[in-house]
Order: sequence, then structure tokens, then C-alpha cells
Amino acid sequence: MFRLFGFDVKVRAGFLIFLALIMFIYPTRFGLWLAAGIAVFTLLHELGHAVAARSAGAQAAISLDFMAGYTSFSAERPLRHAQHALISVSGPFAQIASSVAVLLAMGVNPLSIDSVRDSGDAAAAIWWAGPVIGVLNLIPVLPLDGGHLAQTAIETVLRRPAMREMAIASIAITIGAAVFMAITGRVGFVIFIAFLLLGQLQILQATSRPKVIAPTPGVWRNDGFMQGGAPSPWQQAHRLLVSGSADRAGDVIVVDLMSDPTDSSDTARWAPPSDAPPDVLRSIIETLPRPLPDGNAFSQRVLAEVLLVTGFVRDGGEYAAAGFERHRTPLLALVVARAAAHMGDQANALQWTQAAIDATAHRPPQERAVVARVLDLAPELHGLREQAQFRTGRASLG
Repeated sequence: MFRLFGFDVKVRAGFLIFLALIMFIYPTRFGLWLAAGIAVFTLLHELGHAVAARSAGAQAAISLDFMAGYTSFSAERPLRHAQHALISVSGPFAQIASSVAVLLAMGVNPLSIDSVRDSGDAAAAIWWAGPVIGVLNLIPVLPLDGGHLAQTAIETVLRRPAMREMAIASIAITIGAAVFMAITGRVGFVIFIAFLLLGQLQILQATSRPKVIAPTPGVWRNDGFMQGGAPSPWQQAHRLLVSGSADRAGDVIVVDLMSDPTDSSDTARWAPPSDAPPDVLRSIIETLPRPLPDGNAFSQRVLAEVLLVTGFVRDGGEYAAAGFERHRTPLLALVVARAAAHMGDQANALQWTQAAIDATAHRPPQERAVVARVLDLAPELHGLREQAQFRTGRASLG
């Protein structure tokens, strides 16, 4: 890991293996230039995302992995859909603009295949690693940036998360493109198509979860079971952890985060019991990948609250803020408010409290009642309750 322009950059082993694979497939000067071009322009691509995220008030970090790079970011305040769209498009723009500038400086016309071909291996490699891959990244299918742009547009219209719908549409488009290429004999992008389809199937699987019967209430026991009821997944994760399966323990929580629950009675079992020891919950948190994956609104709030109660206050607040950007649920905003208040940032806590109250508009009465209860009882918010803005917002909930 290193820092570049104030951003943490993690170069994972998969990225180096990918570059080595390119040089193995093309054991020529073109292969060396192509590997170098992909390394440079992938980093510039992610820097585009990171700079746009920072300009929107978010903290960002970059990771480079096998066949891909990604930028994670979290904001202290909610981001608008337009800001999300700008962050998505900034990566391909940075990649295309920088590579086109390099080609023009070399005297190469990037719009002319003949000019690129006649200019040698370096120009051809830069053309492929820069503008070609940058434009391909704008195709409106997941997990490409174009897919995230399309998803943001759909969510703006539907006013709810649309990852599952976008994953299904992406699979249909990708399969259609694969069939067309097979019929026309254009098989040069078979690896690219396979990579897209694999990622899309993983997204679709992650957003699917079979229905289960909610268990009866129970009590946490030291062996990770509930007495008087079935174990919750947080308890299942602890049981796997103590049995030596740390990777599977984290997967239990990640699978739920990436699901798309629609029935609150089905999701209620996923909250850890109130008497779960903090050290047990902390041991589960340590098995989760970093950065923490986004998830459905309910499960992301549960994890954010667990981070809060186990001492990871800033992490919990930033994670809840990132979740609120996607879901706009009042309880996620309240976690951010509680975290900010715990850290002594009363002004920020008051803003997030108001964001939570504003988000209750058009919400069911039961949810408004839960928000009111948290405002009344959360110990972190004690210092806000005498402020006029807080009292006015609380009164609006009834």
C-alpha cells in the first residue's frame, strides 16, 4: 500500500498476476507496453473516481486487483444521485482523456486505426489500455461504471435500490452480446464477456436469498447457540469462528449484507441479540473484508450499530453514512448522528438527526415511532435534546 495525492492505494497480488499474465500472453514489446499501460491508466481511472468523491465531501481509497480496480468512499453527509453519477463517470473520463492526450503528444490520431497501427507497439498498447478500455467501461452493464450510471438513473426514478433489477438486465444484455459475437464470428472479447457474466451472476446471487421462518426469541450462550430458539447468523458466524472457519464466519454476514430482503419479519432474525458480548461481536467484525461491503438497508444498519457498540465509532458512522447515500432510511441516518455525537461533533450530529427526521416523510407510522423512540432514548443524543432544532424535529414525529 502507498499514498498518492492523499489517497491510500492498495495493490493486491491479483493485479500483479494479471499484469504478468498479459506479458505471458504477449511475450513481445507490445505485451510489455500493454501491461504498463493498463497499470498506469487503471490507476488514473481510479484516481478520477477518488478525486470526484473527495470533491463531493467523501473520503476515498483505491484498490487494484485482478482484471479490475475499484474505489471505495464514504461521506459524512448524504450524497445526491447527481454526485454519485459524477463519481461513476469521472473514472472513465480520466482514463480516456489522459490516454488520448498521450497519443496526441505522440502524433497519433486515436480515431484512426491505421494511424495507431502504423505508430508502433507503444501507441497500439496505449490505445487499447486507454481509450478502448475506457469506452468499454461505459457500457451500461454491471459491474462496469456504465452499469452503475444506469443503476443510479433507475434508482432516481424508482426511489429505491435497484441492484437486482440492474443485475438481471446486465445478464440479459451480456448474453445477447455473446450470442451476437458468436454468430458473427467475433470472439476476440470472449474473456471480457466471461468476466462480465461471472461478475453479474455473483451480483445476482448476492441479491437473492431464500425465505426462512423467523426463529423464536432466545438467549445467547457462550458456545454460540441460542437457548430457546434457532441461532441467528451472527451466532452462526461466531460458532464458525471458534471452530476455526474464520473465512466462512465472515461470509455468513457478507451474504446477508448483499441480499435484498423485502420482508421485515424475515430480516429481524439477523440482528445480534442485545445481550451478545461485545468481544464476540468484535471477533466477527474482524473476519469481514475491508472495505466493508455495501448491503441492504436493514443489514447495513445492523452492522453499523454493531460497529458502534463495539468501539468502532468512526467506522460505524462512516459505514452508516455510506449506506444512507444508497438507501435514505432514517435509522441509518440516526446511527451517523449517534456516532457524531459520541465523538463530540454536536453540529454534525444535529444535521444527521434532521436528515433522519426528514427521511421519515412517507414512511409507515411504525417506522416513525421507532425513530422517535431512538431520539428519546439514545444516550449519545442526550446533549442535543435541549436544542430548539432537535425539539422541533422531534415534535414533528408526534
